[in-house]
Amino acid sequence: MQRWVCSICLILLFGLVGADRVAAAQGRLSDKDLQRLMQNLKDDAQPFQKSFANALKKSTIRKTTQEKDAKALAETFAKQANTSLETFKHQQKADQEVTALVNTAAQIDPLVYSLQLNPQTTSQWERLRTELHQIAQAFGVPEPYFAPPPTSAAAAPSTTGTCLNAVGIERSRQLVNECIQVSPSTHPPCNAQNACSLIVDEIKRGCALIGQGAPGFCAEYR
Repeated sequence: MQRWVCSICLILLFGLVGADRVAAAQGRLSDKDLQRLMQNLKDDAQPFQKSFANALKKSTIRKTTQEKDAKALAETFAKQANTSLETFKHQQKADQEVTALVNTAAQIDPLVYSLQLNPQTTSQWERLRTELHQIAQAFGVPEPYFAPPPTSAAAAPSTTGTCLNAVGIERSRQLVNECIQVSPSTHPPCNAQNACSLIVDEIKRGCALIGQGAPGFCAEYR
C-alpha cells in the first residue's frame, strides 16, 4: 500500500514538473493567448508590408534591386506570419515557422533604421517586433537583433526631437531593443521616433518591475 502511494506521488510530481516545463517553454502564455498574439502579428504584418513598400519608393534605394529585395522580405514576413498562425492552430506548435519569422525580421530590422523611413512605417515595425518578441520568447527562439553591441554605454536622454535623430541609428536601435525586452506594456513607447528620454524611462520602469531577473543591461539604468 505504501509503495502504491509513493508511486502515485511520483507520477503527480513528474506531471507537475512536466507542466512547469511546458509553461516555461511557452513563456507562461496559454495556447489561447499565444494564438491571439500570433493573430495580431499576422494582422499587423499586412499593413506594414504596404507602408514599407511605399516608404521604400521615397528612400535612397528606390528603383534599385535593393528596393525589390526589401519588398520581397516584407512580403515573405507577412506570409510567414500567416503560416505560423495556421500551423499553431492545427498542431499547437510552430517552432520552425517562428524561427523562420525571426530570421526574416533580422533582415528587415536594419533596413528600417538605416534607411530612416517615415515615422508611421518605423512605428508599425516596432509594434511588430514587440509582438514577435513575445512569440519568440514563448517558443524559446533567440532573436539576433537583440544581441548587445560590442560596447554599451547609456545614452544621454534627449527630451526633444526623435531619439533616432538625437543619438543616431545604432544607439537608438539599441535603446529600442532594450526597451522591447523589458517593457510590460502591450504597445510600449519603444519607438525610435520618440524622444530618448521617453524610451529610457520605459526601460528603467521595466527593469524595476522585473527586479532580480532583469537583463544585464538594466544595471546601466539604476
